[in-house]
Amino acid sequence: MGFPVVAGCLTKAGSESLGKSCSSRLKTLTVDVTDSDSIRAAYEAVKKALPDDTCLWAVVNNAGVTGRLTVSEMCTKKDFIDACNVNLFGPIEVARTFMPLLRKSKGRVVNMVSVMGRCPAVSSPYSVSKFGLEAYSDVLRREVSRFGVKVIVIEPGFFKTTIFNREALQASTRKTFEQSSSEVQAAYGHDYVEKMSSLLDGVMDSLSPHTYKVVNAYVDAITAKYPRARYLVGYDAKFLFVPIYHLPEWLMDWLIEFKSRKLIQKTTS
Repeated sequence: MGFPVVAGCLTKAGSESLGKSCSSRLKTLTVDVTDSDSIRAAYEAVKKALPDDTCLWAVVNNAGVTGRLTVSEMCTKKDFIDACNVNLFGPIEVARTFMPLLRKSKGRVVNMVSVMGRCPAVSSPYSVSKFGLEAYSDVLRREVSRFGVKVIVIEPGFFKTTIFNREALQASTRKTFEQSSSEVQAAYGHDYVEKMSSLLDGVMDSLSPHTYKVVNAYVDAITAKYPRARYLVGYDAKFLFVPIYHLPEWLMDWLIEFKSRKLIQKTTS
């Protein structure tokens, strides 16, 4: 579409790979969103590359991790901090750092959240981080509207991306279980890891391959004259999770548990 883009990558290898596969209008730099110094260095690099201070149109916060996909009792404080460092505190620090340039351009912040930021149907570290980013985005949207800056949230359902790595997630679940106390292990059953692996398999099988829908939401959020405050993406987000969240709590809880059991049965039958 003709936009010059600066893409932040966590690793040098990722930066080099992206640079080789994309348009010459795309420039890459390495940035760790959990490191304030790294974000500040990225800001200085972007500012130096701009023709003037009014040229930065959009900042897209896309970095994300799943965190521990296990029950809360098996998660440590560090598990919550690790998820929030990437999914919540990273986007907050990026938006805060780049806001002076966005004020000058009357640009926009686009935050990748998740429908799990509305309907918490997965592990609590991930859901907590996404609920936090929803809240932050709402507050920031109202605060910066006076400057003409828009804040947009993308809320995808479950899509087939590299954030879902079956082997890594299964290994993480097993490690978390093994590190839990014998009392906790007994409470959830010694077949817990196998059940969680079956649930993960069911989730992986249900992931939508149509990731272009998320890309289209990004494009509209960046280019539309009047972008929406929120973009729900995917049939599961629109017709399953958000409607479920508006049901009475007892019914929402039952439906989420029922869905989880069906996914486990599907992969074990």
